[in-house]
Amino acid sequence: MTILSYFRCVRKRGRTMVPFVMLFYVAVILMFVQYNFYEVWNTSVASPIRDGHGQDAREIVFFISVCKGEADNRQGGKIASDIDRQLRQTAVLLKSAAALSSSVLRFKVVTDSEDLFHQITNLTSSWPADYQKRILMDYHKVWYPAERKDMRSMFRVCSTERLFIPEMFSDLDAGIYVDTDMLFLRPPEQLWEEFQKFNDVQLAALAPCLFHYDTNRNKLPYYGKTGLNAGVMLLNITRMKSFPEGGWMPALIKVFDRIKKKMKLADQDIINVLFSKYPELMYELGCEWNYRIFQCSKGTNKCPDAATNGISLLHGNALAFVSGEEMKIQAVFEAWERHVMGSSVSTLLTTLQQDLESVSTKHLPSKCARIRRRGGAWEAFTEGGRSVWDTAGSPPRRSVKGASITL
Repeated sequence: MTILSYFRCVRKRGRTMVPFVMLFYVAVILMFVQYNFYEVWNTSVASPIRDGHGQDAREIVFFISVCKGEADNRQGGKIASDIDRQLRQTAVLLKSAAALSSSVLRFKVVTDSEDLFHQITNLTSSWPADYQKRILMDYHKVWYPAERKDMRSMFRVCSTERLFIPEMFSDLDAGIYVDTDMLFLRPPEQLWEEFQKFNDVQLAALAPCLFHYDTNRNKLPYYGKTGLNAGVMLLNITRMKSFPEGGWMPALIKVFDRIKKKMKLADQDIINVLFSKYPELMYELGCEWNYRIFQCSKGTNKCPDAATNGISLLHGNALAFVSGEEMKIQAVFEAWERHVMGSSVSTLLTTLQQDLESVSTKHLPSKCARIRRRGGAWEAFTEGGRSVWDTAGSPPRRSVKGASITL
């Protein structure tokens, strides 16, 4: 199903402006419609690997890392390292994944204490049983090579842990790492299906950064035209064992030793340097699978696929879910946070619509509130040449399991 964004044109001081109406809102609506119209989602997701041994062929595996630790004032300070913030974000990540999935999702939770792991498992304790069954969680202790424990404190606490996932989980065939400041707007199964698009040599998939690497701030080699963002990573662990230069871990350690004095984004810099050297091993995800504030905060939408296909995975990096500085993105997070699992979908959609509109009417902080297209031209996006949204009229209505919602 094509996901389309709707832009409502208004006049302001003689210029045509477009409130950012809502790649997010329309994506959420159509995702829920798709999920509810297809009564049985394809739970027989084929394994991306044919020769592994430690993983059920139909098991969908995610990795997340949550750690307590000392704040680094260079990278957001206390707010960035605050464990309550991390738990809030993890709760919404899990909620959006379970709400949009009909499969069982296994989360490998990497933390620095069992107590913290139990706090994370308790995040789902109030859900109805049917939703609780969709999320399985396993505890794994934070691990760094003995001689590289100093990497733990780089950037934000444990953010570099993602680099060692292939080593920690070498018995698995494949899995997906996601930052905890993400929420799903499409079923997680669709992200897992991206593995099927790998060619015979590709072993990882990341979305383009679209920011930083192609500026004068960066002094390091990077993948492609704009670099890669490490917020979501599809990892073919079996293939990564055969990474050039002796395997994945020896290769990344070599890069770390070479560039550690020049790094600004730690693990992400290492990944970009590695795949700038071996670009043929990377499958590039669409930018809609890692949509971030930097893609809409400069007056244009830097991810055209999000305009035509909708946002699949919203990334609240730079504290965008909680800082109060980008309320369009924060409104989506807070609507999900308030959503009660098992309650009607229409309630969530109504709340989300009201909250997003409130950001505009109350003139709350939002650089993404208005996107200016090149040349000043504006259009409602269409499907098959037909406008799906009518700026003057009422959009069509459909019934979703007995609940009538506006599309």
